[in-house]
Amino acid sequence: MSSARLLGACRDELNARFARGAGDRSPEAVLGYLRRTVIPILDAWEGEPTAAVLFALFDIGLAGMRAGLVGESDATPFERVLGQRMPELRAHIERAPGVVLRALGNGYTHLQRERGPEVAQTWLEALASGASHCPDRAALFDLGVVLGWRAGLAEAREVALDRSAHLDATLLRVLFDAASLDPDPERRFCRPGSVIQHGPLGPLEPVATAGGFVGFGGPFRRPPLPRVVAGRLVCTDGHATFELFADVFGTQFRPAAWAHAEATTTADTGGARVDASGSVLVEQVTIGSAKLRGAVAAAACSGMVAVVLGDSHKVVVLGRRELAR
Repeated sequence: MSSARLLGACRDELNARFARGAGDRSPEAVLGYLRRTVIPILDAWEGEPTAAVLFALFDIGLAGMRAGLVGESDATPFERVLGQRMPELRAHIERAPGVVLRALGNGYTHLQRERGPEVAQTWLEALASGASHCPDRAALFDLGVVLGWRAGLAEAREVALDRSAHLDATLLRVLFDAASLDPDPERRFCRPGSVIQHGPLGPLEPVATAGGFVGFGGPFRRPPLPRVVAGRLVCTDGHATFELFADVFGTQFRPAAWAHAEATTTADTGGARVDASGSVLVEQVTIGSAKLRGAVAAAACSGMVAVVLGDSHKVVVLGRRELAR
């Protein structure tokens, strides 16, 4: 069945879906999306595209316009990548069109918001490239999580490490040059790789800076205090508490209301401290760095150290990298 015949056969249902879900989107905008994105995908489909595929593409277009994922007049990068890489994604979309397309759209939107449009585009292209190595939808979604972590979503580290164990070994080697990933939190700032991931570690050193003042887009109203709560590293300014996520791929703060009450009353710093001279001490070792001048507080947990300076709302993150060979 050609795209024209499929669209004709499904016209009534498409009109009903438009009436239910278009909101203030114009018919012209939706028709434009159909012409530039949906029809070329259907015409290039291997075999006969089903009505379920058409409806899923139509629905992601309506939802995507509301979220800025799909353009009202011109194709977005998401549309272009979806069209170009559909042959690689087709088998998964064909089995569960709505579920898979919604997952692609949600993942792309999240990456675009957190890491920017170029990162989101690269994520979707990488997911398409690895789709043939995924025997089912669960494996494809596992790959999406791992690629999101690799793209800088540091909070996905624990889940991604768990999911990576289920990925095809060939695919894992392509992504990380390793047959498996080392989950040791002390090695979180080491690059994955079969040659380097088990090598010796260097000393603690500044590896990232995160946080900032709310007036400039950061999370803190005043310089925060780092604390360890329930085995996790958090920072609180007394008004709100945020968990620190950091590794070789990225550094992020995420709201941690669950830890706020304890963070504002506990003195647990995981053994890290700042002495009277302003030196940061972790495990009885003094960390020397010009970036730590003016340090007033520190806390350590799971291979990370958060250091706060007296005149800054930002947090300096310390970690160990692999020693250069």
